[in-house]
Amino acid sequence: MTRDSPPAILQIHRDTLKPGCAAAFTSIEVDAARFCADLKAPHPHLAIEALTGQGEVWWLNGFESEAEKQRVYDAYANNRPLMAALAGIGKRRQDVIATDVDIFASYRADLSRGAPWTIAGARFFVVTVTKDDDRIEGSVFEAPDGTRFVFNAARTRDEAEALAANAHPQTTVFAVRPYWGLPAKEWIAADPEFWKRLRPHRA
Repeated sequence: MTRDSPPAILQIHRDTLKPGCAAAFTSIEVDAARFCADLKAPHPHLAIEALTGQGEVWWLNGFESEAEKQRVYDAYANNRPLMAALAGIGKRRQDVIATDVDIFASYRADLSRGAPWTIAGARFFVVTVTKDDDRIEGSVFEAPDGTRFVFNAARTRDEAEALAANAHPQTTVFAVRPYWGLPAKEWIAADPEFWKRLRPHRA
């Protein structure tokens, strides 16, 4: 997901937090991000948090092909210090995560419309999750069960909320959390002031 264009495959890992566990979750994921940076995780990824107060965090990982996805998986597996550190993170997460699910969705250029997919410069995402056949503005990724994830990027919260105001009912505004993810160089270059933030903040 280093190029600022739609990945062929988007991995969406969805975490739902247990009530009252937001602070503990933040501490764990800040440590995880530090391990990924210090121990040279092989692939950038993005963390976005729902602004609805429901305690939902998504992790986005993009791949250009199944072959690239396998190369990244192999690179993780061969980095033993990183895997050991992340195993510890996984144990800590068990106390704060209520549910989690991994989804692999394919980019649907034929269904996408409007502003192109972008991460560089984005601080918010407006995401619609639907199985409807309605044409919705945004970049569309479709899961094997037919669920569509429609993404629109925004620079400001006001812009994001304006996009969401007249959107599909199953639409959520997410804030990018720079202190949890592992950014690509292109993302940092596009918004260095945002990505230099190392401590948690709220939009």
